[in-house]
Amino acid sequence: MKTHIVLAHPEASSFNAHLAGISQSALSAAGGQCTLSDLYAMDFDPREGAHHYTARKDETAFHVQTEQRFNAENNTTPADVEAEAKCLLECDLLIVHFPLWWFGPPAILKGWMDRVFVYGRLYRSTMRYDAGICAGKKMLACVTTGASEDNCAPNGREGDTRLHLWPILYPFRYLGFDVLQPEVMHGVGSTAFLEGHEGGLSTLDAYSSRWAAALEALSSRPQVQYNRDTDFDETKRLLPGAPTYSPFIQHTPTDHTT
Repeated sequence: MKTHIVLAHPEASSFNAHLAGISQSALSAAGGQCTLSDLYAMDFDPREGAHHYTARKDETAFHVQTEQRFNAENNTTPADVEAEAKCLLECDLLIVHFPLWWFGPPAILKGWMDRVFVYGRLYRSTMRYDAGICAGKKMLACVTTGASEDNCAPNGREGDTRLHLWPILYPFRYLGFDVLQPEVMHGVGSTAFLEGHEGGLSTLDAYSSRWAAALEALSSRPQVQYNRDTDFDETKRLLPGAPTYSPFIQHTPTDHTT
């Protein structure tokens, strides 16, 4: 199995980096091939813009999709983006490590998506969702929060972390990935995280063991459920009677069965 690991944390000695190291060592020890993109260490530029392109379809105005597709078709995609896209296309499993900051991913990770999910290379109108180029591949996010598990619960003051993660993970579904249920570790960096427990394991040790166990059980890890292409009508509205899996895509009060 080929695994590509993406790390989005600015500190090389962070817990996120530690977990990425576990991913790399555990999956390699199991006989797999692993590649790692440490976005901060790479100084990956998250800002999509004209400055990345030496070849342009339209010199008068910069339109992201136009220039991405033009360069993809002419094999002139920026080298840093092409390298990342190749990793996604060649891997069987994608693991993304990041902390949740201000209820979203670090800007460098969002920018990585903006630039690497190249129109005309990784998706187009006829190549997304069920028909995505990454169909059959798996994606798993390993996420840390600073707030406690209680704080991040559905009735917690910071809101349900699982809902905050939905729009972060959905782009991977857009590309066709089977998105596995994310591994979320709360309270990282808090006082409770730094202190030991009576059982002898610090929070870091317990979380590290939990992540190692999760990597061993990847084959049985459940997927995030999304609607299939056939659940929508020609206007891309959810069909009456189609299942709903999230508040982000659900029936409206005007929907009715026929």
